[in-house]
Amino acid sequence: MAKNAPPRRLDDAALSDFLAEHTFGALATVKRDGRPHLSTVLYAWDPETREIRISTTEDRLKVKQLRNNPTASLYVSSDDHWKFAVVEGKAELSEVTRTPEGERRLYITLKTDKLYGTALDIA
Repeated sequence: MAKNAPPRRLDDAALSDFLAEHTFGALATVKRDGRPHLSTVLYAWDPETREIRISTTEDRLKVKQLRNNPTASLYVSSDDHWKFAVVEGKAELSEVTRTPEGERRLYITLKTDKLYGTALDIA
């Protein structure tokens, strides 16, 4: 590829494969003042339902913000940062369960409304 090649748009299948290959991302939620709040998260992608699942504890700020506004995005980057994917949608929160250690855990399920990303083919 040429040194100054433009980004290559990834199709839906490539984006789904990319999300399945990775487990770390940055979840963006909306603060009360409208600014984004970013949290590094571990996630699981379900290509059949096109949903992201994130396990977390009830006391996290992202949970509070999603209860106020379920709009969220997940950004995932390749290790070399030349490729990325973004999942945008509405999040749903599961019921809270208590672990044997006493943690109050729940799942965030981000339902895909929009999926996009690009790759830079740098030689």
